[in-house]
Amino acid sequence: MGVLINKKRCDNASVCPCIENCPTKAFYYDTKKNTVAVHNELCINCRKCMLICEAGAVKVFRNEEELLKLKTEYDEDAMTTEKLFQDRYGACLVDETFGLDLSNLDKLIIDSNKVLLIEFYNEDEASCLINSIPIKEIVEHIPKEVSYRKIEVKDVEIIKKYGVDSLPSLIIIEGQKNHPRRSNFNLFKRRIVHENRRSFSRKCRLIFENCSIFISTVF
Repeated sequence: MGVLINKKRCDNASVCPCIENCPTKAFYYDTKKNTVAVHNELCINCRKCMLICEAGAVKVFRNEEELLKLKTEYDEDAMTTEKLFQDRYGACLVDETFGLDLSNLDKLIIDSNKVLLIEFYNEDEASCLINSIPIKEIVEHIPKEVSYRKIEVKDVEIIKKYGVDSLPSLIIIEGQKNHPRRSNFNLFKRRIVHENRRSFSRKCRLIFENCSIFISTVF
């Protein structure tokens, strides 16, 4: 009796609902390996972890036969760590080159001549990677050169000037060098949604429909 974690689907975040909710504290974070781990001798087969794991990466086995069956299922899983560990909307930062400090955002807006795709998120409330849409699926639908940046924010109050009132949030900003008109850029956003209505996944369409347009010439 115990638990087997599918490492192809678990993003091994230290903030994990299985760790927080396991009644016997069988789940823990292995700081040496930087992974979510289990003391199977403490497992009581309550299956609570299976119900709360957003990624579906946790399954309980009762005997050796079920354990072998799970190992085969995991081995045959088409998901790979390469597919999993890429920057995704609402999830933690993966590629450090996309990270941006909030204090540098206004300068980036002023200096850029590209479309800026800025994501605000809170790492403490980040989604599991596997349940989040890859940023590349969002960027590929924008018919202009795009620069994507991801900014961690703890307090949404400090970013309200960008039209953001919840996390995670995505905003589209036209760089200041282009001096666009707000009305034209709102039409541009709607055109993205309309032209890609058949190729958009439901998550991707909702992200675009709900993202903010922020254009300002004065900070």
